[in-house]
Amino acid sequence: MTVVIALMSLVLLSAFGASLSVVMNTELRAATNYTASREAMYAADGALHIAAHELLAAGDWPALLSSGALSAFADGPPGGVRDLGDGSHVDLTLATQAANSEPRPWGTNNPVWRLFAFGWLGADTYVIAWVADDWLENDGDPATDGGGVANPGAGILAIRAEAFGAAGARKVLEATVRRDVEGGAPVVRILSWQEIRE
Repeated sequence: MTVVIALMSLVLLSAFGASLSVVMNTELRAATNYTASREAMYAADGALHIAAHELLAAGDWPALLSSGALSAFADGPPGGVRDLGDGSHVDLTLATQAANSEPRPWGTNNPVWRLFAFGWLGADTYVIAWVADDWLENDGDPATDGGGVANPGAGILAIRAEAFGAAGARKVLEATVRRDVEGGAPVVRILSWQEIRE
């Protein structure tokens, strides 16, 4: 009887240890995924700010939209495949096509995303930023920033940033920005900011 009780106790303790191991492994994976997700969010936000800073240096925003000019933050030609740290890949051309194929409610004023900045932000996070005419435009031409006081989107651009981080983490942010003057110096002010959930 003592041997049976000892064996039953051993089986119960083994089951308890195994379940504790599974719970700890699940918690560790959840914490790792949360950390990678947060890092990707901050990287996408950093890419937004890099693009906004580069837009400040660009004098003529309508010309920038139509010219295809790139940011100084670019790790090569504006196309092709980039190998990511987790063994996956991102194709800049396909990523741009995917961003432009998302359904939008503004019809002819939907933004047409144009690749602007792309490269490594840190050791294991790759970021891409696109610029476009904002969706507040009412001129029906997403390739130019409409002028005139009557146009609510005049002088406003949209930025889309996407970050690819560790463990397959991916975050997408969009913002609208306007050039402004603060304390006598030109600045780019972020008017709106949102995470795009897919």
